[in-house]
Amino acid sequence: MFTLLKSILLAIDPTTKVQPFTSLRAVLAFITAFVAVWLIGPKVIATLYRRGFRDLPREYMDSFASSKTGTPTMGGVIIVLGVVGAALTCCDLGSKPVPLLLLATFFFAGIGAMDDVQKVRRKQSDSGMSRKIKLLAQGLFGAFFALLVVADGSSPFGEAGRTELFVPIASPVFGWRPDFGPFGYALFIIGVFLAVSNAVNFADGLDGLAVVPAAFSVAVYGAVAYLIGSKTFAADLGLAHRPVLGEAAVYAAGVLGACTGFLWFNGYPASVFMGDTGSMALGGTLAALAVLTKQELLFLVVGGVFVYEFLSVLIQDTIGVGRLGRRLFFRAPAHHSFQHQGVSETKVVLRFWIVSLILALIALGALTAGPRFGGEVRPLKTGESSVSPGGDAASGPGKSPIGHAEESTPRAR
Repeated sequence: MFTLLKSILLAIDPTTKVQPFTSLRAVLAFITAFVAVWLIGPKVIATLYRRGFRDLPREYMDSFASSKTGTPTMGGVIIVLGVVGAALTCCDLGSKPVPLLLLATFFFAGIGAMDDVQKVRRKQSDSGMSRKIKLLAQGLFGAFFALLVVADGSSPFGEAGRTELFVPIASPVFGWRPDFGPFGYALFIIGVFLAVSNAVNFADGLDGLAVVPAAFSVAVYGAVAYLIGSKTFAADLGLAHRPVLGEAAVYAAGVLGACTGFLWFNGYPASVFMGDTGSMALGGTLAALAVLTKQELLFLVVGGVFVYEFLSVLIQDTIGVGRLGRRLFFRAPAHHSFQHQGVSETKVVLRFWIVSLILALIALGALTAGPRFGGEVRPLKTGESSVSPGGDAASGPGKSPIGHAEESTPRAR
């Protein structure tokens, strides 16, 4: 809708200044996604149930999940539909971050959907896509995404600093931004997609466990995108100003609204599970947001719950079972280990939510603390605040870039 309105106004008068109203569109995106999920949720859940897309708990989880047998799964399609509806309504589809984010959401949702369908057809939760095929597909997408980010013309970043790694606190204070080069940074992006998407997937095992930490993480990255999209805020935080990331903030708001709406049905006792369709879609979207905001390392904090779940599986499989021939934890992922020790499902989920909220606040604090602790902010490199040629930023005086967060005159100190 916003893209259509912009096109009509520019067709009438090419000199028209189309004000993006980023924060207003972010609020509308949240509301649109939430309402869409809330409205279509019951119908989609009923359809999934009728068509046999129902949960099949693993054999070793029978004592914990027997009451969940038959609950509709693959409910992530509800989240994806809500996100797409918000994006089409409130985002500027011509801004480079939006197609990249939609591509990540769709692709990883597709991987998850294929996995869910195979599990249902084979009537066994461990009989989905093979791990090798899943990792190969994720890695190939990561390579494709990295190519778009690194290459001239398609990259949403300017040439300066394109392949640099931003380190919270250290980069704005000490100017330490290691440059990996195109090939090294591309490999790093592939690793980000593999790690983040699977980490979110591992956390999806209890009612509402994955969707709330994912919502907190998306909210943080949306806030980061908004700050970077504002020239004033970016300068205050020692970050490279990238006007196009205002659209990433709007997209993130839509994802947040969809997650909130899905929790309406996914809270204990869940009426539907997101399945791999939802967890993969959220994981891929989070990875894309981390790369586009150049805050990949921030996920170690804001996504701490997911990192913890991921490490519990990695250590259990590779070191415990693979090397030592025995389990190091009662169960993996970690949330099942707590259940094994007698902690109720609702208490496990609530505690993970609390930890996730605290980590989200810490992540925001880490992002904003650098200039405050370090005194003067390192001046940005020449051209670091610009976008790539053919990007969305305005190039002349009086022009208003689409996707730019609202800016006011510099604030008094």
